[in-house]
Amino acid sequence: MKKSLLVLVSLLAMSFGLFAQGVSDSDSIYDSEVFETEKTKTQIIIPKEQHLSDVTGSVKIEYMPMYDEVRIFYECMYVTYDRGEAMNTVLECLADFQNEQKYYGYKYLANGREKVYKGDRGRRKAQYFSYVKFYR
Repeated sequence: MKKSLLVLVSLLAMSFGLFAQGVSDSDSIYDSEVFETEKTKTQIIIPKEQHLSDVTGSVKIEYMPMYDEVRIFYECMYVTYDRGEAMNTVLECLADFQNEQKYYGYKYLANGREKVYKGDRGRRKAQYFSYVKFYR
């Protein structure tokens, strides 16, 4: 009984040894370098169709593909700013982005925020910002 158990354990150890693969140092270094460059990579995307009804408005998307996260910014002149319009524009741009990148859903990581500031010409501008996580 002991001999058969010993034979069985040794066969299992040999079979695990045959399927185990060694990792060379160059592969692990390459993988860590790729991971570090991809981790900090952010793509700035200006949507083709921005769904704007305000002439002074613009939409910008910051996409982090490693984490499937998006920061989306809606910006326009403060005088013509409407929060409802900003939210609708952001929703439509997120739906377009979702279809282009083949995601099936998303969730908000933070509530939408507003910011009022002076632009480079000294004019007041309003910005609506959302932070979103997409799922495949």
